[in-house]
Amino acid sequence: MVDYVRVLADDLRRFTSECFVRYGVPKVDADLIADHLVLANLRGVDSHGVIRIPYYGEGIKRGYVKPTSEFRIVKDGVAVAVVDGGNGLGIPIATRATDLAISKCRSVGLAAVGVRNLGHVGMLAYYTLRAVKNNLIGLATVNAPARVAPWGGGEAVFGTNPISIAFPTSSKPIVIDMATSAIAAFKIRLAALKGEKIPEGIALTKDGRPTTDPKEAYEGILLPFGGYKGYAISLAIEVLSAILSGGTLSKYVINHPSTQGGFFMLVIDPTAFRDYSDYLRDIDSLVRILKNCKPAQGSNEVLLPGEPEDRNYEERLRNGIPIDSSTWKLLTDIAKELGVELPKTL
Repeated sequence: MVDYVRVLADDLRRFTSECFVRYGVPKVDADLIADHLVLANLRGVDSHGVIRIPYYGEGIKRGYVKPTSEFRIVKDGVAVAVVDGGNGLGIPIATRATDLAISKCRSVGLAAVGVRNLGHVGMLAYYTLRAVKNNLIGLATVNAPARVAPWGGGEAVFGTNPISIAFPTSSKPIVIDMATSAIAAFKIRLAALKGEKIPEGIALTKDGRPTTDPKEAYEGILLPFGGYKGYAISLAIEVLSAILSGGTLSKYVINHPSTQGGFFMLVIDPTAFRDYSDYLRDIDSLVRILKNCKPAQGSNEVLLPGEPEDRNYEERLRNGIPIDSSTWKLLTDIAKELGVELPKTL
């Protein structure tokens, strides 16, 4: 069994921001990173939460990413922009790129921003939810260090290459956020920290043997979800994220939790297509159809993408965020190293 402590979101946010300030990150960027990582934990996406603090810090120390972020627009159009992030920490850069796409979208109804030379951008839902808060549809993709074999291949060519798409509704948004590998790479590392096995059929060892050992899988090769279908989507994400903006292909990205290839953000205004009230009426109707769908045997209900994360958010905001003992030790070590007060446990 894994032991947990629970901490309040606000205290964890304070701790996270202070850690990044000690790493030399400007306060405004440190606050953005803290907001992002703690939201990931609140939503139950612990692999992209505060467990990232020491790895981002290590990336800064090794020179993989810079503590200060650039935001240089190298190509600017009415509905499109390309940004060079100067190898800064990815979350502040990707957040500003998202805001730029939102701003452009307001004028023309649809806008896209591509970013190259930036660090790990974290949980993609953070950016698509930012679009949803503005009553817009958001689509975000990134490519990542090569960990995944193409369909029929025996070596890593693609990153886990996630995609997120979020749609506003009258109530909770629909939020799709998934890796195109059968499992996110950092979830394997989290499983190793917890002493857990991973499912069969999602990873190979370095020499191509199937494995359920997270350590062997993390050092080996991941497989795409859905066979050739996941491979095809991963390839498309590689093009959108890296090739459009001139970013680094997954094959050549430094393999570290602080690094990324390129980032792509597309924002769509439903009112460019139809009246917003009509859009809401129809998407709400679709939601009702899905929620009223008769459950299959062994299932209690049909869940919308993002609904489990919404439930986690409400529970963890109320009762505190659970931090497993292995992650808590990492945070304790960082707190001592940086001279930052740990969050109080509940």
